[in-house]
Amino acid sequence: MTAATLELPPGFRFHPTDEELVLHYLCRKCTSQPIAVPIIAEVDLYKFDPWDLPGMALYGEKEWYFFTPRDRKYPNGSRPNRAAGRGYWKATGADKPIGQPKAAGIKKALVFYAGKAPKGEKTNWIMHEYRLAEVDRTVRKKNSLRLDDWVLCRIHNKKGTIEKQGQHLSVKKANSTEIAEEDEKKSVVMLPPPPAPSSATGTVNDYVYFDPSDSVPRLHTDSSCSEHVVSPEFTCEVQSNPYNYLDATMDIPFASQFQGNHQMSPLQDMFMYLQKPF
Repeated sequence: MTAATLELPPGFRFHPTDEELVLHYLCRKCTSQPIAVPIIAEVDLYKFDPWDLPGMALYGEKEWYFFTPRDRKYPNGSRPNRAAGRGYWKATGADKPIGQPKAAGIKKALVFYAGKAPKGEKTNWIMHEYRLAEVDRTVRKKNSLRLDDWVLCRIHNKKGTIEKQGQHLSVKKANSTEIAEEDEKKSVVMLPPPPAPSSATGTVNDYVYFDPSDSVPRLHTDSSCSEHVVSPEFTCEVQSNPYNYLDATMDIPFASQFQGNHQMSPLQDMFMYLQKPF
């Protein structure tokens, strides 16, 4: 049966309460009683991904209803097998009893995770599962994994759309890529450009080093005489740093030789530091 063969009246809306789902649909289905309008499809939903189920429903726009069997996770246990399609359903919250004064059913909320447990990716698909209360779920047949012949499930997406796994993961991947690029930009440190190497044809200032220490030799002069007397060790020490005492204002006849070769004889050093006559 398909949705086209239901022949529902115009303006029909299917919004049953929890009690109506348990008493008028699930109880009748489990006891093989007829349902006035077979509006709920029979699908083994644990074999499919949730985004594939809306196309299998007989009716629904944003919510879809199904009767489905449940299997055991272990042959001798009572835990249901929650693996479905390419993921699994994970229970969330506490179970809610349905019916007054005695509970006729139990409602459980589950969320679908894409991938393998326990590292699956959480999706926006929600399932409300309705099962009968006080039902004997012991192993009835040898090697049988059947836990319940029928439970009623309501499937919907929190965003109100049929969101697939690829869409969910692609959005998450895009967000993680943007965050990674942002972190990469923050980690880049702007370094200043390296200093340019000094050329071989530098000026005198490139080679001059001024040592302010007291070990620099000084001129020994006599204030009572107009002539300067140079100490004997002055000429040998000045040769190692011939530019420390250079007076740029002096008119040196051999300055061109100094600029070209950067070497001067001790005699030239001595004359260079003699003061000009008055």
